[in-house]
Amino acid sequence: MKNRYFNETAFQYAIDLMETNPYQSKERFEDYLDKYPNDYYARIYYVILLTRIHLFNEARDEYNSIVNDVNIDNYFLSDANRLKGFKYNLLIARIKLLIVFGKYKELYTLIEKNKNIYDIGDIVAVRFFCKEKLGYLNYENTDHLTYRFKQIYDYSEEAFLEHIKKHQVIDGEENTSTSLFVPDLDIKKVLEEIKKYIPSNKALYTGFLDDTYYFKYDNCGRVHGKLTNFIKVATFYGSENFITMCPDYNQENLPYVDLNYLKDNENINVKRLSQIDKFNRRFNRK
Repeated sequence: MKNRYFNETAFQYAIDLMETNPYQSKERFEDYLDKYPNDYYARIYYVILLTRIHLFNEARDEYNSIVNDVNIDNYFLSDANRLKGFKYNLLIARIKLLIVFGKYKELYTLIEKNKNIYDIGDIVAVRFFCKEKLGYLNYENTDHLTYRFKQIYDYSEEAFLEHIKKHQVIDGEENTSTSLFVPDLDIKKVLEEIKKYIPSNKALYTGFLDDTYYFKYDNCGRVHGKLTNFIKVATFYGSENFITMCPDYNQENLPYVDLNYLKDNENINVKRLSQIDKFNRRFNRK
């Protein structure tokens, strides 16, 4: 008979990989849950991981299975301390699933009926997002709204471009951001290329409202002063609407698109121009 309890060390190992290597984390969780199928706490983390890598149907099925199993497991229900943390993560998983399956009315009702849900980070934005999707919002003036709320209500690429200036080195302006693009990076050119890959199956559903994408572009910026090769892009879930874009730590173990072919194209163009210059100089052409 399989052990009905848990292994804290093995569980923590799977948890630690969720952000840095989610696909390996999935393998670890599956190995772990094969040995400890009654660790509902681990199972709900597994659901959250499945949503992270866009396996939404699998996440929903596992969520429903957990709810059914817990309701008939009196031993687990008797552990008040462990049950508290489990219920919190169960709620997070439920919110995520309601968003990705477009059940905004159900989610809005859930938030309105459970005021303690506001303890969960970003839930105010989720409520606003639901109201926008349900057509409950009608602003003539949005000046009082923060950047994120304005973008939910009425997306503007110009506002996004203004927002990411905090990650750029601009002549005459002091910038203390810990994540900065190198000065000679053509932001708009890179952004136009990035748009070709969004939305796509490279997305990671990292927050309640966010998809996160990674793009490799060597020496694109610095994070805490250290040169990096990756750009992180956040968009509103399932959309082409950008939230932010900045250099990020090297993320080789996450799904990413390699944009270094842009550099190759630039080198080819420079080489061609160089040959033309030599030709012009040879024949005294200006």
